[in-house]
Amino acid sequence: MKDIWISPTDFHEMTGKPLSAFAHQCHGASIALVQSGLLPGPGDWRVARGSCKYVRGQHSWVVLGDPYKPDLILDPTLWSYRDQDPEVLVCGKRLGWHVPHGSGQLIWFGDWPVGNGPIIRIDQHGLSLTARSFLAEIGPLDAQGWAKLASSPVEKGWPAKEIIEAMLDDTRLRAFVPIDIQGMLTDRNPGGMYLRVVTP
Repeated sequence: MKDIWISPTDFHEMTGKPLSAFAHQCHGASIALVQSGLLPGPGDWRVARGSCKYVRGQHSWVVLGDPYKPDLILDPTLWSYRDQDPEVLVCGKRLGWHVPHGSGQLIWFGDWPVGNGPIIRIDQHGLSLTARSFLAEIGPLDAQGWAKLASSPVEKGWPAKEIIEAMLDDTRLRAFVPIDIQGMLTDRNPGGMYLRVVTP
Protein backbone atom coordinates (compact mmCIF):
# COMPACT_ATOMS: atom_id res chain seq x y z
CA MET A 1 0.00 0.00 0.00
CA LYS A 2 2.91 2.37 0.63
CA ASP A 3 3.85 2.15 -3.07
CA ILE A 4 0.53 3.55 -4.27
CA TRP A 5 0.73 6.06 -7.10
CA ILE A 6 -2.18 7.85 -8.80
CA SER A 7 -1.34 9.68 -11.99
CA PRO A 8 -3.54 12.42 -13.46
CA THR A 9 -4.69 9.84 -16.01
CA ASP A 10 -5.63 7.44 -13.20
CA PHE A 11 -7.55 10.23 -11.46
CA HIS A 12 -9.48 10.99 -14.65
CA GLU A 13 -10.35 7.33 -15.13
CA MET A 14 -11.42 6.97 -11.48
CA THR A 15 -13.55 10.12 -11.22
CA GLY A 16 -14.59 10.84 -14.81
CA LYS A 17 -13.08 14.32 -14.66
CA PRO A 18 -9.57 15.61 -15.34
CA LEU A 19 -7.47 16.50 -12.32
CA SER A 20 -6.82 19.92 -13.83
CA ALA A 21 -10.54 20.71 -13.47
CA PHE A 22 -10.20 20.62 -9.67
CA ALA A 23 -7.71 23.46 -9.18
CA HIS A 24 -8.42 25.02 -5.76
CA GLN A 25 -11.41 22.67 -5.33
CA CYS A 26 -9.85 20.47 -2.67
CA HIS A 27 -13.03 19.17 -1.07
CA GLY A 28 -14.72 18.32 -4.36
CA ALA A 29 -11.62 16.52 -5.63
CA SER A 30 -11.26 14.57 -2.38
CA ILE A 31 -14.91 13.49 -2.38
CA ALA A 32 -14.68 12.48 -6.05
CA LEU A 33 -11.61 10.34 -5.37
CA VAL A 34 -13.15 8.53 -2.41
CA GLN A 35 -16.57 8.27 -4.05
CA SER A 36 -15.05 6.53 -7.06
CA GLY A 37 -14.65 3.40 -4.93
CA LEU A 38 -11.55 2.61 -6.97
CA LEU A 39 -8.88 3.39 -4.40
CA PRO A 40 -6.80 0.28 -3.68
CA GLY A 41 -7.80 -2.12 -0.95
CA PRO A 42 -8.08 -3.42 1.51
CA GLY A 43 -8.51 -0.01 2.99
CA ASP A 44 -10.68 2.47 4.86
CA TRP A 45 -10.55 5.65 2.79
CA ARG A 46 -12.15 8.91 3.89
CA VAL A 47 -12.13 12.65 3.38
CA ALA A 48 -10.22 14.75 5.92
CA ARG A 49 -10.20 18.50 6.45
CA GLY A 50 -7.96 20.95 8.27
CA SER A 51 -4.91 23.02 7.45
CA CYS A 52 -2.02 22.31 5.14
CA LYS A 53 1.32 23.88 4.40
CA TYR A 54 1.17 26.05 1.27
CA VAL A 55 -2.61 26.53 1.54
CA ARG A 56 -4.25 29.60 2.99
CA GLY A 57 -7.44 28.79 4.83
CA GLN A 58 -8.98 25.36 5.15
CA HIS A 59 -7.97 22.41 3.01
CA SER A 60 -9.27 18.90 2.30
CA TRP A 61 -7.50 15.68 1.37
CA VAL A 62 -7.98 11.90 1.46
CA VAL A 63 -6.65 9.56 4.14
CA LEU A 64 -6.26 5.84 4.49
CA GLY A 65 -7.37 4.92 8.01
CA ASP A 66 -7.82 7.27 10.95
CA PRO A 67 -7.69 10.95 9.86
CA TYR A 68 -5.61 11.72 12.97
CA LYS A 69 -3.17 8.85 12.45
CA PRO A 70 -3.39 8.06 8.75
CA ASP A 71 -1.52 5.25 7.10
CA LEU A 72 -1.38 7.33 3.94
CA ILE A 73 -2.43 10.76 2.68
CA LEU A 74 -3.56 11.51 -0.86
CA ASP A 75 -3.83 15.18 -1.76
CA PRO A 76 -5.35 15.70 -5.21
CA THR A 77 -5.15 19.53 -5.29
CA LEU A 78 -2.05 20.72 -3.42
CA TRP A 79 -0.40 21.22 -6.81
CA SER A 80 -2.84 24.03 -7.60
CA TYR A 81 -1.82 25.99 -4.50
CA ARG A 82 1.87 25.63 -5.38
CA ASP A 83 1.60 26.56 -9.08
CA GLN A 84 2.68 23.10 -10.18
CA ASP A 85 1.47 20.72 -12.85
CA PRO A 86 -1.48 18.56 -11.78
CA GLU A 87 -0.50 15.58 -9.62
CA VAL A 88 -1.92 13.60 -6.73
CA LEU A 89 0.48 13.98 -3.82
CA VAL A 90 0.98 10.72 -1.94
CA CYS A 91 2.65 10.98 1.44
CA GLY A 92 2.80 9.61 4.94
CA LYS A 93 2.10 11.49 8.15
CA ARG A 94 5.82 12.11 8.46
CA LEU A 95 5.71 15.20 6.20
CA GLY A 96 3.59 16.98 8.78
CA TRP A 97 2.01 19.21 6.15
CA HIS A 98 -1.57 18.08 6.74
CA VAL A 99 -3.11 18.83 10.13
CA PRO A 100 -6.76 17.78 10.54
CA HIS A 101 -9.13 19.95 12.59
CA GLY A 102 -9.24 18.68 16.16
CA SER A 103 -5.60 17.62 16.25
CA GLY A 104 -3.80 17.82 19.56
CA GLN A 105 -4.33 16.89 23.17
CA LEU A 106 -7.00 18.15 25.51
CA ILE A 107 -5.32 19.87 28.46
CA TRP A 108 -7.12 21.64 31.28
CA PHE A 109 -6.18 22.83 34.72
CA GLY A 110 -8.65 23.06 37.58
CA ASP A 111 -12.35 23.40 36.89
CA TRP A 112 -13.69 23.21 33.36
CA PRO A 113 -15.02 26.66 32.41
CA VAL A 114 -18.77 27.06 32.42
CA GLY A 115 -21.06 30.03 32.10
CA ASN A 116 -24.06 30.92 34.20
CA GLY A 117 -26.57 28.90 32.22
CA PRO A 118 -28.53 25.88 33.40
CA ILE A 119 -26.68 22.59 33.68
CA ILE A 120 -27.26 20.18 30.78
CA ARG A 121 -26.96 16.52 31.72
CA ILE A 122 -26.26 14.15 28.89
CA ASP A 123 -27.64 10.62 28.65
CA GLN A 124 -24.71 8.45 29.73
CA HIS A 125 -26.39 5.14 28.98
CA GLY A 126 -24.01 3.08 26.88
CA LEU A 127 -20.95 5.21 27.65
CA SER A 128 -17.85 3.43 28.91
CA LEU A 129 -16.62 3.83 32.47
CA THR A 130 -13.77 5.94 31.10
CA ALA A 131 -16.19 8.34 29.40
CA ARG A 132 -18.47 8.58 32.44
CA SER A 133 -15.48 9.20 34.73
CA PHE A 134 -14.20 11.93 32.44
CA LEU A 135 -17.57 13.69 32.41
CA ALA A 136 -17.79 13.45 36.20
CA GLU A 137 -14.34 15.01 36.48
CA ILE A 138 -15.01 18.04 34.28
CA GLY A 139 -18.75 18.42 34.91
CA PRO A 140 -21.37 19.49 35.41
CA LEU A 141 -21.53 21.55 32.22
CA ASP A 142 -23.84 24.20 30.92
CA ALA A 143 -24.21 25.04 27.22
CA GLN A 144 -21.00 27.09 27.22
CA GLY A 145 -19.04 24.24 28.78
CA TRP A 146 -20.36 21.70 26.28
CA ALA A 147 -19.60 24.04 23.38
CA LYS A 148 -16.01 24.47 24.58
CA LEU A 149 -15.59 20.72 24.98
CA ALA A 150 -16.95 20.05 21.48
CA SER A 151 -14.41 22.47 19.99
CA SER A 152 -11.44 21.09 21.95
CA PRO A 153 -8.65 18.94 20.48
CA VAL A 154 -9.91 15.38 20.12
CA GLU A 155 -6.78 13.45 19.26
CA LYS A 156 -5.58 12.71 22.80
CA GLY A 157 -6.47 13.26 26.42
CA TRP A 158 -10.12 12.14 26.61
CA PRO A 159 -12.60 9.62 25.13
CA ALA A 160 -13.67 12.14 22.51
CA LYS A 161 -15.36 9.81 20.02
CA GLU A 162 -17.77 8.40 22.60
CA ILE A 163 -18.67 11.74 24.10
CA ILE A 164 -18.98 13.56 20.78
CA GLU A 165 -21.31 10.84 19.50
CA ALA A 166 -23.42 11.18 22.65
CA MET A 167 -23.57 14.94 22.05
CA LEU A 168 -24.67 14.37 18.47
CA ASP A 169 -27.50 12.17 19.74
CA ASP A 170 -28.69 14.96 22.07
CA THR A 171 -30.76 17.59 20.26
CA ARG A 172 -29.70 20.21 22.82
CA LEU A 173 -25.98 19.70 22.12
CA ARG A 174 -25.77 18.58 18.49
CA ALA A 175 -25.26 22.07 17.08
CA PHE A 176 -22.17 22.63 19.25
CA VAL A 177 -20.15 19.92 17.47
CA PRO A 178 -18.12 21.30 14.54
CA ILE A 179 -18.90 19.57 11.27
CA ASP A 180 -15.24 18.62 10.74
CA ILE A 181 -15.18 16.81 14.08
CA GLN A 182 -18.40 14.98 13.22
CA GLY A 183 -17.05 13.92 9.85
CA MET A 184 -13.58 12.79 10.90
CA LEU A 185 -13.90 11.56 14.49
CA THR A 186 -17.11 9.58 14.00
CA ASP A 187 -18.44 7.31 11.29
CA ARG A 188 -21.21 9.78 10.46
CA ASN A 189 -21.20 11.72 7.22
CA PRO A 190 -22.71 15.17 7.90
CA GLY A 191 -24.10 16.77 4.79
CA GLY A 192 -22.57 14.00 2.68
CA MET A 193 -19.31 15.95 2.86
CA TYR A 194 -17.13 13.48 4.77
CA LEU A 195 -17.45 10.39 2.68
CA ARG A 196 -15.94 7.12 3.88
CA VAL A 197 -15.49 4.06 1.64
CA VAL A 198 -14.05 0.74 2.72
CA THR A 199 -12.47 -1.08 -0.20
CA PRO A 200 -12.23 -4.89 -0.10
